[in-house]
Amino acid sequence: MSQRLERSQAIRGEERDSGADGAQIQLHGRLNAIREDLHSMKDAIALAVRACTLTALDLEEIGETTTVSEVDQSLRQLLDVQHQLEMEERLLASLCSGSEHKDPESVYMEGWERDTKQYAALSEAAKYGANKEYYEFRQQVWNVKHEGEAMPPLFGAGGNDSDEELTIAGARRTYKCPITTTWLVDPVTSKTCKHSFSKQAIMDYLRAKGGRSACPVGGCSHMLNREDLAADLALERNVARRLRQLEAEESSATYTMVQ
Repeated sequence: MSQRLERSQAIRGEERDSGADGAQIQLHGRLNAIREDLHSMKDAIALAVRACTLTALDLEEIGETTTVSEVDQSLRQLLDVQHQLEMEERLLASLCSGSEHKDPESVYMEGWERDTKQYAALSEAAKYGANKEYYEFRQQVWNVKHEGEAMPPLFGAGGNDSDEELTIAGARRTYKCPITTTWLVDPVTSKTCKHSFSKQAIMDYLRAKGGRSACPVGGCSHMLNREDLAADLALERNVARRLRQLEAEESSATYTMVQ
């Protein structure tokens, strides 16, 4: 009798443990599904950011400065959403890390409210001054009318423009491929080091290196493969714009000589 009672108690204990483990597994499954949704949303935001950049470049070229400012505000709103998605992704990753939380919802909401309040209290300079995507957006818009000139600080002398962003932006201002040393054709840009290349040239280079190699730009130690490269439509437009400018200058110089 006592043996049957002990066995029965043991079985109920195993069932309770199994139920707890099953609930934990289900929770992790749901959290991972949400993380995948957030990742898809971040991809959509990235596409919208690129669309804002292309639109602003075209508007700046025809002198629609007021509309460019409106696009600038839209971009900031996108970056705000991007920050929120990244924050939520970090919180979900923490919940999925294996640590057991008696009340995951409370842990999540406490973290969400804390981060949201901290972000809302930041100044415009703190939110966007060190944001790489925002800096590159402003740099490319500036280059439309001020090619070769230093861009003023985004938020005045006291802004948060950092040396890192200045270096990254500077790396992308050249319109010639470092491999062919000719004008960029179908430019692609590395997601890691931000150097840009003519698509065919860098693909041939990586193929000759077995698919993976150090960046061919002197002094850069980042490793590259095909997956690290992304088409850069904004840079492609900048190259075309620069070529048009050079052609116009050449035509003007020829006309002056004829006169």
